[in-house]
Amino acid sequence: MTQANSDILRGYYEEVENQKHLDLLPKYIGEKFIGHGTPYVGMGVMSDDTSGNKIIIKIVYPGSPAEGKLMVGDEILRVFDGERTWKTFEELREGIWGQGVIGTPITLWVRRDNVEHEITINRGLVQGFEFPYKDIEPGMREYFKDWPDLTSRLVNVIEADDLVAYHVEHQGHSVRYGRSAMWAEFGFMRIQNGKITDLWSTDDAFSRIKQLGYTIREPALVKV
Repeated sequence: MTQANSDILRGYYEEVENQKHLDLLPKYIGEKFIGHGTPYVGMGVMSDDTSGNKIIIKIVYPGSPAEGKLMVGDEILRVFDGERTWKTFEELREGIWGQGVIGTPITLWVRRDNVEHEITINRGLVQGFEFPYKDIEPGMREYFKDWPDLTSRLVNVIEADDLVAYHVEHQGHSVRYGRSAMWAEFGFMRIQNGKITDLWSTDDAFSRIKQLGYTIREPALVKV
């Protein structure tokens, strides 16, 4: 008897996410897996802060405003958006400086090949990052370092052919911030031949960061 897609999803959350058995990823995720990120207004880069003292560009999304201006391996030294400057490692790591109004400029100073460059980018629509199978395990290992006791409870599942719609609740204690949080995630997975091949998801990051101690302030009005 063929295993129901909802059972595959439940097994994934229990064995991989709750029990942290990353060695079981091949049991649930297909080698041709693609994760589809959500669209947003910004520059179209993904950074890496795992060194603990540097912010390094690790992905420049094709077709994004940053393409042709920023490069993988660039070290971000400081950022200015016309009103505020982010210049320390902590400010750059925790600040939300890439997002803003379409067409508005943001200036970055980056170190590339030991030379400092000043680069201005106009924000635009970014369709969202796609990430392949090979990026899942390293990404989850880093995530579990910050959330070692993370647990996920599958609340609702709806199946339609090879698609599964899901609602899951996450909770855990953040090592980095010393606080606990609980938040929801919603999405769709495509499951074919017993393996997850596509993922579209969004989670309640706004609630999560507030529980971690971030203060959400109303921004200054922008004339357009």
